[in-house]
Amino acid sequence: MAGVGARRFARRDAPVVSSGVLLLPLSAAFGYACGAIAVKRSLGAGLSGSLVNFVCNVVLALLFQIFWLFPGGQMGIFSYFAPVACGILFFLGQIATFRAIAAGDVSVATPLLGTKVILVALFSVLLIGRALPASWWIASLLASIGIGMISYAPAGHHGRLAVTVAWSLGAASLFAMTDVLVQRWVPLIGYTRFAPVMFGVTGVCSMFYLPSLLKQMRHAKESFGEVRFSIPGMRWLLAGALLLGLQALGMYSAIGLYGSATMTNILYGSRCLWSVLLVWIFGSLAGASPLAHHSRVMGWRFAGALLLFTAMALVLR
Repeated sequence: MAGVGARRFARRDAPVVSSGVLLLPLSAAFGYACGAIAVKRSLGAGLSGSLVNFVCNVVLALLFQIFWLFPGGQMGIFSYFAPVACGILFFLGQIATFRAIAAGDVSVATPLLGTKVILVALFSVLLIGRALPASWWIASLLASIGIGMISYAPAGHHGRLAVTVAWSLGAASLFAMTDVLVQRWVPLIGYTRFAPVMFGVTGVCSMFYLPSLLKQMRHAKESFGEVRFSIPGMRWLLAGALLLGLQALGMYSAIGLYGSATMTNILYGSRCLWSVLLVWIFGSLAGASPLAHHSRVMGWRFAGALLLFTAMALVLR
């Protein structure tokens, strides 16, 4: 969701580069990679996908309520339709994201989620009628090659990887659609009112998981040794949820405080590189699959992530 255009909350892109406009998005990118790894570890510890979705979305929703403290205009009853629709789309994107992380390595899922930037460009053409510059065609080609490289796997390992790729690209498409709609509607409402309503709706939608979670809790009491609510898993989940929530706040703060949306998005795109490097370096500690221990596989993934990062820079320049 990064760079959705806080036009009422932010200044226009500023030519002056300060340390904050560099550090905030870079820290957010690193925080996202670490948060995704923590979530992967929680899933590996036996926590269910519904619990992970519920906790992450509720933490995110609560953190974004801070924007009510900033100045903003009045919202009429019909003004709520836009942020509510975006909140539902974001909720669906979160489902696909955590399915992707559960199915495979963070070193695959996170770089592919970065294709959202390119998909935003394409959806902008389809939904808003923006012209498509030549650089975007080049970016699309680079992104396609990058996706192919990240999806590389030796014979016999393609099945699970294909599931990760499918969920990741599905999540990227949902987030891209959300970004385009937010870019179109935020100027009419104001970001400091749009954001807390939107993410609040995402949190409310997560209440859908409560019946399933209550059922799991009852089952856990009946089954001795049940690990769905293990203490180690919950620690990883809480750490991941907090990191993912804080990195989102960091991204919007970078845009709001410094108004450099273009540079912020480019620097935030480095999360695809961080995810591959962290999994490559820490291996099983990062919840990696056996494939992550193959230097050739990780080399292909890093090269593919680098191409995706280049494609993002071309789209956003």
